[in-house]
Amino acid sequence: MQRRLVDAMDVLRRLPDREAGWLRTSTMSLWRQVQADWTETAAADRPLVTCALTRNEVGLADEALGWVAAYVPTGVTRQIVGLALMQLARTGSDRVEWSPIWERMGGHDGGWTTDGLRMRYGRALNGICKKVNRGKSGG
Repeated sequence: MQRRLVDAMDVLRRLPDREAGWLRTSTMSLWRQVQADWTETAAADRPLVTCALTRNEVGLADEALGWVAAYVPTGVTRQIVGLALMQLARTGSDRVEWSPIWERMGGHDGGWTTDGLRMRYGRALNGICKKVNRGKSGG
């Protein structure tokens, strides 16, 4: 279950940034475009690296993120799940380092402990597993 959710977060990370593309093309003044041509000729010669997503990847990500939307309550729990999954997607690790997440959640002022964050995350994933498996078994 966790692997599917991490893969879904990786798909989100690989999606094109449409806003950046729009800003790059339509809000740049003509002079800034000319300057970019004069100074960045070597960058234009580099081969493009495509990281296009397949329909299957997007479909699996939609399904997995739908589980989070349906079975994880909005608010703090969903935030903890999102931070943990994004960390796993970025690092490629199988283990969440809870200290950085604890700091993002406010540290001492947030009222959390790393163990409390871990438990909340575990309960959320367990809840997803139970509900998804219940649906598959017809119960």
